[in-house]
Amino acid sequence: MILYFENSRSVKRKIGQPKDLEEALHIINKFCDDRGFPIYYTRMWDEDNAKKFDVGSHTEFFILEDTNDSGIGVD
Repeated sequence: MILYFENSRSVKRKIGQPKDLEEALHIINKFCDDRGFPIYYTRMWDEDNAKKFDVGSHTEFFILEDTNDSGIGVD
């Protein structure tokens, strides 16, 4: 899996390679914490064969792509 941060100009950059959804959420939390951005909620949905995360910024998102096509489950 590859985790990207997509900024307000729709520019994506790789921020991690989590092994599962739980680790992806940990990376997202650390990324936001390191930048002083508080997360009050997290929304997730499937979009373009990836999982997209909204953590409160209306213009910036996180995108988790599954590189082995095993599917990204949400338990």
